[in-house]
Amino acid sequence: MNRVPLETRDGFLIRIDFALLRRSKVMQEMCQHSAGDGPQQELMVALDHDILLKILLWMEFHKDDEEPEWVKMKEEPADLERHICDWDKEFLRDKLSTVRAIMRGADYLDIPWLVKLCARKLRLRGPPELYMLALSAISPID
Repeated sequence: MNRVPLETRDGFLIRIDFALLRRSKVMQEMCQHSAGDGPQQELMVALDHDILLKILLWMEFHKDDEEPEWVKMKEEPADLERHICDWDKEFLRDKLSTVRAIMRGADYLDIPWLVKLCARKLRLRGPPELYMLALSAISPID
């Protein structure tokens, strides 16, 4: 098992199975560019460890899943609720500030599926202004 060391913004070192990183286009790029620097080269991730761990948990659960077609669509399908698994619904059952942080982290790591799940959760649970603010100002570093 090939493990990749990730160093978080708050100084934690997390070792993750390389296969999990296929969900993140950014992490794949980082691994390709650091391959020449040696197998134990730490990758710096501009996220706090608690949010990164949540994102990695989501990536672990969906490691063998294909990205759903609705993720690529501009408009949200009317029957989207039935396409979202119960695990994802439970995963996002958290404070809105945490869901926003997960969405910013997923955007930073280029995980469109998770970004759209978080955006949908913010739209359904929070005021419309919060949803629009979150979408217009996605940034991993506050």
